[in-house]
Amino acid sequence: MAEGERAREYLAKGRYREAGELLDQMLIRSKDDDELWYLRGVVSLKLKSYDAANESFERALSIRRKAEYFRTQGMAFLEMFEIEDAIHSFEEASLLEPKDAVSRFFLGICFMMMDDPRSADRLKEAISLDPKRAKGLLSNFYSVMFGKDKRISEARKKMMMDKIGAIS
Repeated sequence: MAEGERAREYLAKGRYREAGELLDQMLIRSKDDDELWYLRGVVSLKLKSYDAANESFERALSIRRKAEYFRTQGMAFLEMFEIEDAIHSFEEASLLEPKDAVSRFFLGICFMMMDDPRSADRLKEAISLDPKRAKGLLSNFYSVMFGKDKRISEARKKMMMDKIGAIS
């Protein structure tokens, strides 16, 4: 089995530290491989090492601009509540893949978190581009991102759920 496949297998099985160690070894030999940098960023994101994740995504993007890289970087920023940076990443992904419902969805969520009226338009765009995917994202979003987060007030959570409910 090739090292790259093994790293992906470790990642898929949740063996993030092993994947990271293997990717670090591979990156010593292949510093200009955007895919390896991207995977290293994903591993760091899974390990909640956000600075390392962002650094790896930036390295990948400096080699090759791909929507997938921007989307995942946007997710890292969103997890850190760095909303403006997340918006930038999701907008870049949308420019590279105009029919990407996922980036539109997360742009809508970011705008909603900033109480920006563009949120409804982006969420509606996501639904029109891929209704099944967008509705699945909507149904899962609240519980994953906000359901148990004590940093967000109950009033703010209710406001976000009301806005999501009005769109779905």
